[in-house]
Amino acid sequence: MAQELINLGALADDGTGDTIRGTGIKINNNFTELYATPFAQTSLGLLQNEISTIQSNADITLKPSGTGSILFPAIRINDNNIEGTRTNEDLILRANGSGSLVVDGIGISGTSITAIDSSIVNINENLIVDGTLNSGIPTFGGTVETGSTLDVDGSTTLSTLTVSGVSSFADTTTVDNLAFNDNIISSSSNADINLTPGGTGVVNVSNLTIDSSINLTDNVIKVTRSNDDFVLSANGTGSVQISKVDMNEGTIDNTVIGGATPAAGTFSTVSITVPSVNADKVNITDNKIKATDTDANLVISANGSGNVLMNGFTFPKTVEAGQLIRTNGSKVLSTHILPFVVTDTDIQDATVTIAGNSSTQVINSFAAATYRSVKYYIQISDATADRYTLIEANVTHDGTNAFVSSFGAATNGDGDGSTIYDSIDLSADINGGNVRLLGTVNNTNNQVIKLVRRVIKV
Repeated sequence: MAQELINLGALADDGTGDTIRGTGIKINNNFTELYATPFAQTSLGLLQNEISTIQSNADITLKPSGTGSILFPAIRINDNNIEGTRTNEDLILRANGSGSLVVDGIGISGTSITAIDSSIVNINENLIVDGTLNSGIPTFGGTVETGSTLDVDGSTTLSTLTVSGVSSFADTTTVDNLAFNDNIISSSSNADINLTPGGTGVVNVSNLTIDSSINLTDNVIKVTRSNDDFVLSANGTGSVQISKVDMNEGTIDNTVIGGATPAAGTFSTVSITVPSVNADKVNITDNKIKATDTDANLVISANGSGNVLMNGFTFPKTVEAGQLIRTNGSKVLSTHILPFVVTDTDIQDATVTIAGNSSTQVINSFAAATYRSVKYYIQISDATADRYTLIEANVTHDGTNAFVSSFGAATNGDGDGSTIYDSIDLSADINGGNVRLLGTVNNTNNQVIKLVRRVIKV
């Protein structure tokens, strides 16, 4: 309803204004609409610059409509957020006088953060400090990472401390069981101090003195006390192993080192860990032993009545011309003279299976340039038909053509030997520089051929 205005007339009592009744009706209508509004039904009291509640202990609620916000000159309250409305301006919360800004038990006064109940301020997440951190007696339950200076005046407990830059400790600092004071690192009672690198890393110490007696500098290990011996001692049955030694004087097992005429030394066991060792004219690398002089022999000799043993095999002391070496089955080798030794011929054997498909297939071959002729003893087995044959074949060639002759067959024929079971037709040719013995199966059964051949050189 629009506001109803009372007509006062042009002049007092001129009879042109509203009547007293009409005026009262308009006043009632205006007050009825006013009292019907939420503002008229509120429990707020307005007095000068103070807004207060009329009801005892009642809250004051500021609630915008829809997506609206509560706006102040430069602040907007949006849901549970307090935001600045002017671009790039700070949001300042400041207490009066010596008071503090209190947020749920945490007091903020100037640059100080305190616990209002004088208990403990807990920082439960990661804390990054870009500037200088000054603390009295702090306790850190998690990882502490400091990008600059960390000054600690009193006792400090750290569960984990990671230091990536230079650190300075003015007094004794204890980390787990280690105490750091000036240039001294000490451990708790009777505890060892272990330096362990990560992964494939190493512990690098440029100059180290142990027990005020042994000094390690660069690649030099020396004793520091005047006229002290340098003793290397293994434990139990262990031994001191050195990959390479250059000694100027002294003795090893009474063998003089560095004398004008060095005496021979005898060692029961020598352990060499370097990749390669040269001894006079012999080189030992990994698992290989070789002579270093051009075209030189590598000689391995036993002493006196001893034998040379290699991989458990005992070799004979001497071998005469024409003798061969044989084993007795127990890794003892001895010389043996065969009834004959040949130079222009060779004996070999072979096994081949040719298919019963009527195609010509290779049974055996030899180099035409190396051998002129060959004599074959051929055994043919047809397991499907239970038939077996032994036959001889002679093959020769003239460099262009090959010739074959087979004869002397022995077979079980039909089972009683009365007929010959001839399952393969033999032939020969020259192909690719090789003389080939060929066979064609005259049935559908596979034929297994085992042969012994004696080739004769050209």
